[in-house]
Amino acid sequence: MTTTSQRFCYVVDHLTEALGNDPSSSLRRAMILADIDQYPGSTQTAIMERLGIHKSALNREIEWLFNYGCITRQDCREDARSIRLETCGYSKKALAGALDYFEGNHSDLKGFLKGLGKLLKMEKPTLRDAKIVATLSERKTAEKSAVIASIQGGSASSDNRAFNKLVEKGLVEDV
Repeated sequence: MTTTSQRFCYVVDHLTEALGNDPSSSLRRAMILADIDQYPGSTQTAIMERLGIHKSALNREIEWLFNYGCITRQDCREDARSIRLETCGYSKKALAGALDYFEGNHSDLKGFLKGLGKLLKMEKPTLRDAKIVATLSERKTAEKSAVIASIQGGSASSDNRAFNKLVEKGLVEDV
């Protein structure tokens, strides 16, 4: 049986995998990917309305998701100005792994991400930040090196910076 903290770690790992094993991906990017998966064929306008994300920020995230092979784009037959978006490939598979912890409920996964954002109290929290907090939540105490080793695909300097930023914000205690 897995604990809540372990499930938290697994969900973050699946989301990191869904976003090209890039732990520097923002929670917002993960939320957008989950929304596209929940509503296949969505347009950017529909996503902006559902998530309340500014158009220019959403455009950047959609470009990133497309460039990293997380989503596909298809022309819309009804409106030539619109493009329909869908998750695909490794992203779809890894996202399904994250959704398993929410009984396939996309809204619950997005609620989890929104809650993480509030917990982290940062301008643009990342999956790396979430993994650090999740790992410490599971282990209660751990050496900094062990926490950093648990992060998938990150560079040591970026992982150290993220850890130190969480210490500075008072979310993590360095002993």
